[in-house]
Order: sequence, then C-alpha cells, then structure tokens
Amino acid sequence: MFGQRAALLRTADLEAIENDLLRLSEAVRTLTIASQISLVPTEAGLSSPAGTAEEKMLGMLARRLLRESEARQAVLPFDVTVDPAWLMLLDLYAAEAEDKQISVSSACIASGAPHTTALRYLNLLCDKGALVRLQDAADGRRIHVRLTAEYRTRMTQYLMLVAASRE
Repeated sequence: MFGQRAALLRTADLEAIENDLLRLSEAVRTLTIASQISLVPTEAGLSSPAGTAEEKMLGMLARRLLRESEARQAVLPFDVTVDPAWLMLLDLYAAEAEDKQISVSSACIASGAPHTTALRYLNLLCDKGALVRLQDAADGRRIHVRLTAEYRTRMTQYLMLVAASRE
C-alpha cells in the first residue's frame, strides 16, 4: 500500500515538473519573439508606413481581433470587454499596415463609442503619446491620426505575442 502511494506521489511530482517545464518553455519562446522585435524609432516619432510581409500579416491580425470584438458585440447582449481606446489602436495599426490614413472621425467610428466619448479617448491617447494628429495637406478641415513610433512598436510586440500564442 505504501509503495502504491509513493508511486502516485512520484507521478504527481513528475506531472507538476512537466507542467512547470511547459510553462518555462512557453515563457522562453515568448521572450525570444519579443527580443527579435526591432525597437528602432523612426524619425520625428511617427510610425513608419507598412512595407514588409510581416507588417501586413500583423495588420491582418489586428483586423481579425477587431472582427472578433464585433462578433462578441453581435452575439452577446453587451460586451464587457469593449475598450474604445483599444479598438482605435487596433484600427490604426491595421490601417497603417494597409498604408491607409485614418481621419479623426474614422478613428472615433472604429472605437464603437459615442462620438464625444470616442473623442475623449482619442485625446487621452494623444496626451499619453500613443497618437499624433496630422493636418490633411489636401483638405485643411480634415485631421488624420497616426500611431507614434513608440506605440507602433508596442502594438507590434503585442500582436507578435498574440500570433505566437495562436500557433
């Protein structure tokens, strides 16, 4: 009887060790991916336009995350996970990966919040250094918003971690 109990304890210990090793392996993999992300800022603190296949893939992932949020909102009576600022960041990241400019109005629409609430979030993101406003050269009444280089890098890091976790 004592031998069976000891064997069960050894099995439980081995399973716990195996789980710890799996968690450590995943942590190393995540840190490896994060360390491979370039942290070189672009000039004037603005994010660079899309270009590489990796940037386009991450832009598509951002769009997918936006669609998942829309699906939750469509199926559930309300979505407790809606974050207007986050939805703006995802939309801006995806738009930049598609080499599109986003106006303040479009960013507010992407947030899914009422316009005045969305503007408050947009102002907060600008104040925190996540976004910059740029005057439209063709239409002086229109203002575009872009991610700063720092926040584009942060979004890239996050999306790479999400992509790695879905593999």
